[in-house]
Amino acid sequence: MNFKGFALLVFLMTSLVACDGDQTAVRPVPDLPAIQTNLAFTCVYEKDAIPLRDPEADQLYQHARWLRKNNLLKEDPLVYPKIERLIRIATAYGHDKANLELRQMIGKGTAQSDNITQETLDLTEDLIQRGIPGGYYDMGRYLERGYGVKLDKDLARRYYRKSADLGSPEGQYTVGDKLTGIDDPAIQKIGIQMWRCAVEQGHGKSGLELGVWFKGDRNIEAVQAFQLGAKAGSEGAASFLFEGFNGPPTTDELYYLGQQKDEERYKRYRAIWSFLADYSYLNPKVPEIDRIVPLPPAKLPPWDGSFQWLKTHEANVPPPLHSEERIQEMARAKHLDPETGRPLKDKHTKAETEAAPLKTAATPTIPLGLQLPTGATCPHTGTWVCSPEQGASRRVFVAGEILAGVRIPAQPSLWQKLKGEAPSQIVDTTWTLVELPENSKA
Repeated sequence: MNFKGFALLVFLMTSLVACDGDQTAVRPVPDLPAIQTNLAFTCVYEKDAIPLRDPEADQLYQHARWLRKNNLLKEDPLVYPKIERLIRIATAYGHDKANLELRQMIGKGTAQSDNITQETLDLTEDLIQRGIPGGYYDMGRYLERGYGVKLDKDLARRYYRKSADLGSPEGQYTVGDKLTGIDDPAIQKIGIQMWRCAVEQGHGKSGLELGVWFKGDRNIEAVQAFQLGAKAGSEGAASFLFEGFNGPPTTDELYYLGQQKDEERYKRYRAIWSFLADYSYLNPKVPEIDRIVPLPPAKLPPWDGSFQWLKTHEANVPPPLHSEERIQEMARAKHLDPETGRPLKDKHTKAETEAAPLKTAATPTIPLGLQLPTGATCPHTGTWVCSPEQGASRRVFVAGEILAGVRIPAQPSLWQKLKGEAPSQIVDTTWTLVELPENSKA
């Protein structure tokens, strides 16, 4: 059994949404005529397709991630340029994860871009040219939505399948979801193989889907799948396990897993579920789950109630970072602005940019406290606060940028709660200018 449509809903909710001044140009995308989405599948891991990352670039990326983590709960817009700088330099050295992070920042407006669509597609095509699975997966997303490319759902499916064959766990999850929804046991079997391959790589939702699929007729396999899902961070999978070991009756079609009531296992799985739910915004994992609560018939070992991920998180040790001199040297070597990490402009443009502050100083001062609604054009670069405060309540908008709506949590359905999903919606708001850049202050 399987609950279809959830993965597609999450995909649509989380797809990149971005606006810029050049949405009319549609970029051609190479066809993949040899790819058929319902062919037999051989499990391949993504790690085997990723080129060796430059150690110095990885250090920049890891430090940027640490900055981002510490900027989640109490957001400071002034931290984003620091993150963008490190991420851009790491991306220039071919770091695939930095490439993804940069595209996400551009899409959210936390990194600046002269042409959002063009840069996003350029970054994605760079990954594809290097054979990196995630590049094919993301191009599939853009094709499915028509983002900067011609909307083509058939071609999108081929790009998803290509990413899955190369080892992308996200691609394997997405294609697996589509194939298991086809009323053909042979095709469904391929989808199940993809989910299994994805969860073995740490994709928690695939473990949850796999467990739900097996539940009822193949309970032993369902429990094993939920275990892998919880290990990979799926609070939904953990919830099925703690409920399943709480002795539900055989008539309980939702939670009965063919297991005897086990109070201690119930407590441990519930603790795991609570931990994963509390820190879901940081994507926690429980790699040591088999040492905490191994599956029956193994006996339970002693456990002090701690999680290794949480210990590391609470220690909050900053990853090492190169000297400022070395960071600037790395930027210059890739023709990036050492101060921002953004591409250097030509001499003519640079001269215009350097002259801009004098021109700006002669313009009328924009008053603090200015209020504008979502959809208005930002008249002055600065920090804006939405009213009432909700979602990402403080943001830096650049002059000429469209003031965006605010993403806020939405009420989750029962199944979204079980799957550990956090639905959201974008609402209009009123933005108030509260702070100007230092060089704009009188």
